[in-house]
Amino acid sequence: MKRVEANIRPEKLEDVLKAVKGIGVGGLMVRKVEGMGEDDAPLLQFLVQRTIVTTIVEDGKVDDLMKAIAEIASTGTKGDGKIYVEDVIEMTDICTKQNEKLDIPL
Repeated sequence: MKRVEANIRPEKLEDVLKAVKGIGVGGLMVRKVEGMGEDDAPLLQFLVQRTIVTTIVEDGKVDDLMKAIAEIASTGTKGDGKIYVEDVIEMTDICTKQNEKLDIPL
């Protein structure tokens, strides 16, 4: 399993959500954040609004998900965002308290 986190422009959220659902990804989280890129720090005197979409997916869906998000979220200009992928090694359902350790091939 992988955690995919996409940092996108807020106006691209609805289109990205449609693309994510089209790939068959069910659950996700959306957060509104503010920040700036490392290269922008001397130039910007303010924080830029961004939206972060996070989901957990099977390994086999990661490439399709990343391609879809990159295609939909891109405006072709600096500041379109980033996509991060991390291994999920363990998770616990808070309601049921069930814990699941996931096999990660080394």
